Amino acid sequence: MQSNRAHREACRCEACRNNHPFEIPDDLYEDFVEGNVVIFAGAGVSTESPQVFPYKFLDEIRDELEGGIAEGSLFPDVMTSYCTRPNGRAKLLRRIRKRLSYVQSFPQLYRRATRFHRELSTIPFIDSIVTTNGDTYFERECGAVPFVSAEDYAFAEIPGRKVFKIHGSIDSYGSIIATREDYERCYESLQTGLLGSTLKLFLATKTVVYIGFSFADDDFIRIFDALTSEMRGLRPHSYIVTLAKPTQNHLLEKGLTPICTDGTFFISKIKERLVADGHMLDDGRLDGVERLLARVLQIHYDELSEISIRKYPDNIFGLCYQDGLIDCLERILGLAKTGEYSLRERVLKVAKTYEFQIRPRKLKNRRYQDVAYIDGYVNGLLHLLADNEVRKVIPIYYAFGHRGPISNLTRYMRALRKSNSSSRAEHRWALQAARKLPDKEEHVFHHTPFLC
Repeated sequence: MQSNRAHREACRCEACRNNHPFEIPDDLYEDFVEGNVVIFAGAGVSTESPQVFPYKFLDEIRDELEGGIAEGSLFPDVMTSYCTRPNGRAKLLRRIRKRLSYVQSFPQLYRRATRFHRELSTIPFIDSIVTTNGDTYFERECGAVPFVSAEDYAFAEIPGRKVFKIHGSIDSYGSIIATREDYERCYESLQTGLLGSTLKLFLATKTVVYIGFSFADDDFIRIFDALTSEMRGLRPHSYIVTLAKPTQNHLLEKGLTPICTDGTFFISKIKERLVADGHMLDDGRLDGVERLLARVLQIHYDELSEISIRKYPDNIFGLCYQDGLIDCLERILGLAKTGEYSLRERVLKVAKTYEFQIRPRKLKNRRYQDVAYIDGYVNGLLHLLADNEVRKVIPIYYAFGHRGPISNLTRYMRALRKSNSSSRAEHRWALQAARKLPDKEEHVFHHTPFLC
């Protein structure tokens, strides 16, 4: 079977035919590694891609207007004409939402519309995204916090991944930029307002990569000029990833280097090199995490939860261990889209903190249920990092103080029976905890994701 990489390189299908080979500039790659890149995304990476809709929203609205709209009319002028109709703006906003809802209702279309976002999401070095798109895909797929209004921009320095939505968001109808009047207000804000000040700071201090734009796009040119007119020679070099064939000299004059390939393919090649150089984990690690989680959940509820805690008190520790393992795996999968678990060094640091700082304290304080939970949580982190051979020996079953991994239910039951004859302190604790359960019904012991 061909690998995904080979598929992307060789395939000429609709999704891959624009994956033109390119060389990654060394300075751009180093900026990615150092977290010094801002992604500026246009409609071409979202629903306006021909892979999602066979026609653009502009064409849809123009065709609905009866005469008076020239073929080459610009987006804001067409939207202005539409809004002159009775209740036109409200109808236009409903049309925008309907288009996005249509994509959402077909998983195939949604996957196509969010290809770029999902590819970008796990890169841990991207924390700032600017977009002219009104959809919520960067929030959904990349875990980015949206900044839409001037009030939001006042908090731009707060840590975490952010998406700056300069044309508004469909979640806030009043923020949508559509008509010529809206656009003029937006350009003025870019030149003189807090929005523009924030973006100019990006341009002055980071490398900007424009993706999903055509340099023939009037809106893009005006945004670019509005943000860079005051900077002159102070502006750092930027790149535009585009399928168009722009005039090289024209772009270089504006400090832009074109990279002629598909935007999603561009990000995938950047990520491929980051993985090869050891700067981040391969996304394939997450597939194994998902498989292990499914297996642990099945064993947790079908096997351990059915074992009487009154009869086998030490099953408390087996349950707490699996709670820790499950919570860790679910957290990894839940936050994978933020890139938080793509950094090996960060994952190792968290594991060591639990193993060598928190666990000894809990053991000293005889918080044995917490110790078991921590052991499960740490093994979940190690499973993310480990190669396939090491993953095979990370245990699902757990008995406090047991030497070596417990590979199946039969051996786990043997360990529980042996614990019943033990005089160890953790067994005495489990025995007391079991006796405190209500008399008339068997309870399943559960450890919440908190360490008191």
